[in-house]
Formats: sequence, structure tokens, C-alpha cells
Amino acid sequence: GRKPKDINLEKIPTIPPNKRSTIRSLAWQLGCSPTTLHRKFKLNLIRRHTNCVKPALKEKNKKDRMNFCLS
Repeated sequence: GRKPKDINLEKIPTIPPNKRSTIRSLAWQLGCSPTTLHRKFKLNLIRRHTNCVKPALKEKNKKDRMNFCLS
């Protein structure tokens, strides 16, 4: 098969976070295609990071949700 593309993965921490928020923008910064970068994610050479902070429900929303579930 075709030889894998050699991209410098050590450059990723030097790229500002707002320029590497999507696969497309990170690929543009690294100078490779998004498909190549996606393969690196699938091979676990690059680890994804997501933020799981979600806004908390207010008291009225909690009550409305409970009433809906009970009905």
C-alpha cells in the first residue's frame, strides 16, 4: 500500500487553541489534509479533547422537567 504521510505531531501544542479547534483548522495549520489527520486520530496517535462543562438547570426547569416526566 501507500506509505503513510509523515507530519510533525510535536507542532500541535505550539498552535494556539483557537486555530486547532476543528480537524479542518488543525490540518490547515499542520499543512496536511483533514483525512490524514483523521487517520492519526483513529490510530490513537493524537488524542481528542472535549469540554464537558454544561450549564446547570434552573429550579423552574427542573420542576417543569419533573412534571413532564410524571404526566
